[in-house]
Amino acid sequence: MANLYRFIDTNEMPDMTIRLPDEAVNINSVFLDNVIDGFTTVTVSGRDSLAYDITSENAGSSGTGELFLGKRLESRYLTINFKLVTSSASDLIAKFTNLKTHLSGVLIVKFNDDINKYYKGTLSEIDNPPEGALTFISSFKIYCADPICYSENPKGPYTATRGSDGRYSVTVVNEGNVNAPITITATMNAENGYVGMYTDYGITEIGNKEEDDTENYVNAKTILNTSNFSEFTRYTGVNIENARKGNTGTAGIVNENGTNYFHLSNAGTNNDYWHGASYVYNFPADGTGHVGAKNVYCYFNAVFWAGAMGQTGQFQVLFADANNHLVMGYDIYKNDTKGNSGVFVPLAGDGKGGVKQLRTIVFTTSHLDYENPLNKPSGHNDIYKNGAKLRYHWFGSYPEFTFPELKDVEITKCYINFYQYGARSGNQLMNYFDLRNMMIRNDSAEAIRNIKNRYQPKTKVKMTGANSKVYVNGLPKLTEKVDGSNLFTIPPGETIIYFQCSDWCTTAPTYQIEFSEANL
Repeated sequence: MANLYRFIDTNEMPDMTIRLPDEAVNINSVFLDNVIDGFTTVTVSGRDSLAYDITSENAGSSGTGELFLGKRLESRYLTINFKLVTSSASDLIAKFTNLKTHLSGVLIVKFNDDINKYYKGTLSEIDNPPEGALTFISSFKIYCADPICYSENPKGPYTATRGSDGRYSVTVVNEGNVNAPITITATMNAENGYVGMYTDYGITEIGNKEEDDTENYVNAKTILNTSNFSEFTRYTGVNIENARKGNTGTAGIVNENGTNYFHLSNAGTNNDYWHGASYVYNFPADGTGHVGAKNVYCYFNAVFWAGAMGQTGQFQVLFADANNHLVMGYDIYKNDTKGNSGVFVPLAGDGKGGVKQLRTIVFTTSHLDYENPLNKPSGHNDIYKNGAKLRYHWFGSYPEFTFPELKDVEITKCYINFYQYGARSGNQLMNYFDLRNMMIRNDSAEAIRNIKNRYQPKTKVKMTGANSKVYVNGLPKLTEKVDGSNLFTIPPGETIIYFQCSDWCTTAPTYQIEFSEANL
């Protein structure tokens, strides 16, 4: 007999969750309809408004009407009408308090029917609930000083290609109805000193268009560029910053999701103080056979992040002269056994074997960008000796110090040290106090005619959006933008963007464009 009933697998039933209203308001990535019990978005006004402040003047006796001088787009108010169902006066107060909490501070405002677009604003007012009512319609207003509605998802990246005329260009289409700021990223495939970008509407320049590739004097040479640190050898001698620190341990490479981490493997013998592993890189001879550099630049990427309160650890990047005396160094440690405080100390030598601690900067070793510049997504740092001047990078700033006694001191080696404190072990050791890559440049190399230009191969130069800030390898570089050169915007419709590099650049950079569309 045929089966008269169709089998229904309840595990494959459609989602029966309550559907949000089309205009349900989303504040800072949270739908108020979902987080405030009894709240329902009813209507929204102000999204489609458009108002201009017109500037004009009287046409005078020789004309009629007025002379149009210009117009300015005015700010916007978003009015959200909502229904609130409460069970008592105390429930009403609690839900209104919750609403005010969600509406505090700077607001990113989105709506369910166009969830990938947003406004930026702040609360203007909330209407009082009707006296004595527990279920009612009310509203609140959000003031948007910037009336533009922005797209959350950028378009791109679009990569430029070389045309038959030899120029590199990319064609982009802005489907918004206002000009859109763009972000350019140029990844160097060869040495380069200049990146230019232009359209019919403007030109942006980064670097130095007049920079030469060759000169007949001493110039820079990259002597180390590593992510596996195989150029470093184990060192068990005395720590040049503090002889109490023990160097009997070992370190090695740990690969995490394709990224190398130079990491402490064994802390060595417990000396009731800092102890661990030390590795040294000896500078090679330059073109004349000379070893040592008065001017040295080092970029490194490090992670210093505690996974739990009270973890401890230390890493150092130290530079020494031929006498094994410290010249300059970057010291990061955490000896806070209860909390989450780390310390950054820039170090300098005194030319006689002594060590100076130039500053003591306390920071939080968390995963948050605004607390820790050495978290996993970031970690960019550099240190530079130019004669008597020492410069350190910390949290976007570049503190600089001058020591006449170090002017002619030559650096011959670099140490990397990883330490644990005393008998602390296991989970008491910091999750990350590792190095991921390092580049060292000898700026005193002699008899080398080729100039190591400002942008080395694999260097990434980025100029971001409407603020026109320039970053090189993730570090802010305020002086890279050519004076008077701001990143232009692209109008609605199709735009062709052209690119330039230094005339002598052997392989053009890889140029990429991203932008976020916006609408009135």
